[in-house]
Amino acid sequence: MRAPRLWRFIHRPLTESRRAVKRARTCSGTTRAARPTDVPLKIRSLAGGTRMPRSAHRARALSSLMVVLFVASLSSSLGASPVAAATSLLGGGHLVTALPPSATFNTNLLLSGSSGAGEPSIRTDRFGRSFVIAPIGVPAGCKAFRVTHDGSASAFLGFPDHTAGGGDCDWAIGPQETAALPGFGAPSDDALAYSSLTLANITTGKSNDGGTTFGPPNPYSQQVAGDDRMWMSADPKLNSLGFADVYMTYHDVSVIDIQLGVSRDGGQTYVQNGPIINNTDVPPPQWQGGINSPPDPAGNGLGNIVARRSVTGQLTLYSIFVTPDSAQDNINQGLAGTGNFNRVYEAVGTVTDLPAPTAPVISWRNYEVFHGPLGARYDRIFPITAVDAGGRVYAIWTDGNNILVKADATGTGWNPAAAPSLIPNPAGVNTTIMPWADAGKSGVVDLVFYGAQGGAGAQPSPQDDVNNQWNVYMAQTIDGGATWGVFKASDHIIHTGPICIDGLGCNLSTPARDRTLLDFFQVSVDPTNGAADIAYTDDHAAPGSGVLYFTRQCTGASATTGAALINDCKVPPPPPTPPQGTTCPGPQILDFLNDAPNNYPGGSGQNMDNLDIVNASFGSSAGSANIDVTLTIKNLQAPPTPENPNVLSGLWSVYWQQAGTANAPGGSTWWFAQATTTVSGNKMLAAFSDGTFDAGADAYRGRHTATGDFTTGPSGSFVIHVPRADVGTPADGATLTNTFADTAGAFLFAGNGLRYIARADRAPDSNYGSDYNVAQTCRADLAITKMDAPDPAHVGQNLTYTIVVTNNGPDKAVGVSVTDQLPKNAGYGATTTTQGSCTLKPSKTAVVCDVGTMPSGASVTITLVVKPTSKGTITNTASVTLVSPTDPNTANNTATAKTTVQP
Repeated sequence: MRAPRLWRFIHRPLTESRRAVKRARTCSGTTRAARPTDVPLKIRSLAGGTRMPRSAHRARALSSLMVVLFVASLSSSLGASPVAAATSLLGGGHLVTALPPSATFNTNLLLSGSSGAGEPSIRTDRFGRSFVIAPIGVPAGCKAFRVTHDGSASAFLGFPDHTAGGGDCDWAIGPQETAALPGFGAPSDDALAYSSLTLANITTGKSNDGGTTFGPPNPYSQQVAGDDRMWMSADPKLNSLGFADVYMTYHDVSVIDIQLGVSRDGGQTYVQNGPIINNTDVPPPQWQGGINSPPDPAGNGLGNIVARRSVTGQLTLYSIFVTPDSAQDNINQGLAGTGNFNRVYEAVGTVTDLPAPTAPVISWRNYEVFHGPLGARYDRIFPITAVDAGGRVYAIWTDGNNILVKADATGTGWNPAAAPSLIPNPAGVNTTIMPWADAGKSGVVDLVFYGAQGGAGAQPSPQDDVNNQWNVYMAQTIDGGATWGVFKASDHIIHTGPICIDGLGCNLSTPARDRTLLDFFQVSVDPTNGAADIAYTDDHAAPGSGVLYFTRQCTGASATTGAALINDCKVPPPPPTPPQGTTCPGPQILDFLNDAPNNYPGGSGQNMDNLDIVNASFGSSAGSANIDVTLTIKNLQAPPTPENPNVLSGLWSVYWQQAGTANAPGGSTWWFAQATTTVSGNKMLAAFSDGTFDAGADAYRGRHTATGDFTTGPSGSFVIHVPRADVGTPADGATLTNTFADTAGAFLFAGNGLRYIARADRAPDSNYGSDYNVAQTCRADLAITKMDAPDPAHVGQNLTYTIVVTNNGPDKAVGVSVTDQLPKNAGYGATTTTQGSCTLKPSKTAVVCDVGTMPSGASVTITLVVKPTSKGTITNTASVTLVSPTDPNTANNTATAKTTVQP
């Protein structure tokens, strides 16, 4: 689930921790209460997310089992680093039979507008267009995107759920419908159904026109209240009414049962169809949990759901889940707060269809896939199942170091004592989490996962190593799982450091552990040609701030045909370069304008000018007690405003770290300066504070009251006077680094009287601004020279002056202007410049060139042409000025040329 990183109840002061309301997700997907002391009881049962293991037991070593690895090739292309290898079977070994050809992937595409989103779901329609949906937290909703077939561009589709949800999201895609619900137009694309978790229930809805429009959201689609982590799949055949049937599994948080809802109208409404765990096959004491765990039993972890029709037309549903070893182990793990689920089950549902809208009858049986050693942890989010066109069923999970796979012809003939196959890791990779898979023709499966190298890979939590460097990988089999090729899909390191998969435990740890990438990512097979489409979360540009990326398989084996793909990828254009601040003279932080859309409940995407950052800067003098932090806003007003009445109040914050001894290499101390506002009558009031910022917990610590000033209106600003003693006592010359700013708005949700807050704008959008040196003195030594030609000149012929302005530094010069006083005994001809623009004053006595900003070391050449009108000597003078910073040497700011004029 997308735990709401920036949300908290108003019972705390507005500027306290943003994580008071936090969903807790384990790798298993089970649920237990977070029990925050400031959450009302009726909300607590909904805000409590999934159980988080506080520790994990090391799996028993399999030293007695032989690992056989056959590496066939090692190559790289288009940023991919494929490792083709036979499956390594614990307890035996497969010979190389039919390795897939090396796969390469398109340049990865940043999905514009995806800031703050994570754990994306992806499906691909019959036109080869991919649809991505991802949560940004309850109750901010799920962001949706559409990606072109060639992988070169994306479009933001908004919030299909109208922000009624955002805890978890998922898609299902079915065939194009022949019927339409009231209020929907004629279907023009595959049925696209979504789900969005509200904790109390699940919001659902659909589009029948390729995401161009979505119908009204249904916020109470399930008959079981208190829900968590839903997965969706659609029947590949329309029902008798002409609609797609959609199947959704989810956790019932009361006892952690896995429920099933069925939609017969394409995903708009659902009818409860009963749980998928068969109590005869798996006894309840082994799998049942509780919302108050710990100390209640630990429960189970659920995986995805797949719907498949055989060649005879029979519809069968497949799902996967993991449980503790026994009833006693379930109790023990509940008491210990762990989630080491070592038994893997495949749930197979045989569907007996009935004329729609009557719900089908589904008979579920559960088959144990693998019974691992006590203490092994197979719920490293999530166990996954895939079913190929021939009906072969694949069960997939990870132990943290390797991806494990078992396959069966029907999904009912597993031998739980038989060891799983081990997909070989690429060179250097020793940690794997978050597998996902999609199957194609008989024998073909595409499987993606996050893989890390650089860390030790040590159990019980190899994913928590601070030295991990993560990439996206795809493994592919074309022979039913006998052999696998493994290929790198990401073209850059997507994350550095730990990835916490322990839900609320990530936030309650000291220090808090990083959960930016959330809990999963997905792959979808393009039905038009069998290419793999992948969407994933990334925070490499701004650690802790997640965005979504997409990439598409360009070459290699097609999942739908098994033949070689024809490369139809198109390289996406590079994203716009964000404006970059400067150390001297500043501002250190710059941002795009109009990038603060109102996507809060009640908003419609309009820009929030009072939360839209223009720039931020630092200022201080030698020995000063304070550092002044200035934050400039597009139109500073206290919320609520007539344009954005749903935003009740706000936060305006600037952050930095200090290089050197105050924040030694590897240190993580962040400092902040912050303003918040209230309204008294028609008057805006502001309060200012500073302290340390816990980036892992998204919380403000050690807060001090500060002083400050503000100006309202267009380009209004806050100036916060931050005592140096409050922020690590930086000395003159100390460097403040990793600078950035953000704003956040507070709002009510669903009329429950509780106030939440979520970020509105970040500056810059990614990475950081420029450094600032405390008490710095900025200088830019501008020099100007002037040459004349010809000399001597003649009356009535052109005389050309070449003026060169140079910034000798050391800092950039802002607002550079050159003025040339024209000689009285010459007529004006023309002026050109290599930077900026030049104009002739109305009096025609001078030319003024606005050059603008000149970096240190830069030069600008201005060419001025005149025609002498009489003989004698012409004297012409040009001068240069700047707005900032200080020019330490003004003696070289003027240049004069004297020219002899002959008849």
